[in-house]
Amino acid sequence: IQKSEWIDIHIPLKFGIPQNTGDTVGPGGIFRSLRTIPVIVEILKDIEELCPNALILNYTNPQSTTMLSTYQTAPNVQSVGLCHELFYLESKKFGKVLNYSKIDTSTKKKFQILYGGLNHFSWITKFEYGEKDLYPILRETADYMYKSGKFGRPFNFYLLKQTGYLTYVEDRHVAEFLPKYYNYFNHWDRPFNITDLRSVNRVQLERKFMYSLIKALKRKRFSWIIKLFLRPTEGIEKALLMAKDRERNISRHHVCNVLNDGTIPSLPNNCVIEIPCYFKNGKIHKVKIGKLPNPIKKWVILHAKNQQLVVDAALSGSPDDLTKALLADPMCSFIEDDEKIEFLMMNMLYYQQQWLPNFSESIPKYTDLKKMKYLVEKRELSTRKLARKEKYHPNESIKKNSWPYNT
Repeated sequence: IQKSEWIDIHIPLKFGIPQNTGDTVGPGGIFRSLRTIPVIVEILKDIEELCPNALILNYTNPQSTTMLSTYQTAPNVQSVGLCHELFYLESKKFGKVLNYSKIDTSTKKKFQILYGGLNHFSWITKFEYGEKDLYPILRETADYMYKSGKFGRPFNFYLLKQTGYLTYVEDRHVAEFLPKYYNYFNHWDRPFNITDLRSVNRVQLERKFMYSLIKALKRKRFSWIIKLFLRPTEGIEKALLMAKDRERNISRHHVCNVLNDGTIPSLPNNCVIEIPCYFKNGKIHKVKIGKLPNPIKKWVILHAKNQQLVVDAALSGSPDDLTKALLADPMCSFIEDDEKIEFLMMNMLYYQQQWLPNFSESIPKYTDLKKMKYLVEKRELSTRKLARKEKYHPNESIKKNSWPYNT
């Protein structure tokens, strides 16, 4: 995983496109789709043959494009995409938000929450406690919560101040959907305290540690640790609870990524949306959300439309389809240089060719790359220090499109 992720993050950086996560949108998210979707399609073929009535609960990113390819290639298999971001609202950090806003949650009233959008870019459209609308209070305090930095996720509160609506997603994800606020011109300054660039080395060390820990815990003398601390729970990750609800016919709401069929009429049909869903008689049912508010609809619709372009590219293995998907992506289009994006694509295809069999006929040779106008050399990716150096800088004239130079 880390070898491909190294390319996902550092080649786009060479062309002036930073990514703090790179798993959903941007060049990194798109190439992750290219690697993931063909594998998912093969797994689905086995499921259709061996266990067609199984319920697929997917945690794999990129969630939206992975699920869209699932619905299109295996429409008869019941599949749902899951994400845990909404459970930030249950955290101590968000408890501080409610306390500061003088929202009394000590009674036994229930929160009434509706939300909709895309995975890693979904928004709360209704936020009530009992019958009281909490949004007027949150809007009044948004400026302080953004500027003070005491409540976490200042970017989300800045967007609440700007739009009147709150996204519950971790702000590093949200920033990649809105390159005005996170881009070549400001990312090293860490606007809104957002991570400047994904540290692939750190992620690799974390995974190695976890693999070693799991391997060690398999030994008999550590079995008590597994029984006490590592047994399945119904905490933040809700797959176990969802499976129980389906089996017991409990109509509890869960955060789901499903196909849009008019549930959010302001978004294209047949894109994948993140909304509340529940089980009834073993089937997933969608909660009607209605239209997204105008301030955020224009942002979400850009990415919703691009899902199909990415899936088309992953399934076809066509560089023309891939070019269309990259050029339509806001992180790529921010640098306003279509030619650079095409050369970025050729560099990424070359360096990721071992994971992209669908593109085998379109992979350039290194000798061909060396003749191209924009080349990322192997040595420039060989160390962390070299990999994190930009090479082909965007034109300074587009700095005016960047926050805080354009507020």
